[in-house]
Amino acid sequence: MNRQSGFTLLELVIAIAIFALLGLASWRLFDGVVRTQQGAGQHERDIRALQRAVGVIERDVWQAVADSVVLAPGHLQLQRSHWRNPLDQPRSERQAVIYRLEGTTLWRDSVGEGSTVVQRQKLLGDVRSLSWRVFDRQRGWHRETASDTAPLALELIVSAGRFEQIRRVLPLPEALP
Repeated sequence: MNRQSGFTLLELVIAIAIFALLGLASWRLFDGVVRTQQGAGQHERDIRALQRAVGVIERDVWQAVADSVVLAPGHLQLQRSHWRNPLDQPRSERQAVIYRLEGTTLWRDSVGEGSTVVQRQKLLGDVRSLSWRVFDRQRGWHRETASDTAPLALELIVSAGRFEQIRRVLPLPEALP
């Protein structure tokens, strides 16, 4: 008797179909993991950009010279020095710093004392809205600085990228003990 061993055509087709389904499921799983990782990476980059921008603003506000904060529609201007030392003596030069929104980009312009060179820094892109307010004891929160009172705090509200609204309240040096 002549017995042949092997697979029939139907068995081969079924095996190939099962292998194809497993391959397709594996590909979809891999593709989902890669897309999730890319989304998380972009979200992390957006958070870092926002943290960096707010950190620069915080540093400038904490180093602001008394009575130098000028808040007007569309921009914030202040004079900054460096950290105060224990004897409260002046340290190095002052800088005029202006924050302004141009299109969807938040810019920081700074000019050193006695210099004409403006250093422009792109602080944050994809900004949908930006608002500033200052707080003083007499008038509370308002959108423009008054010449007769020194503000005690600065509020920043920004909507950028995937972040709907980020609010930071920063004490000015006059409010710190």
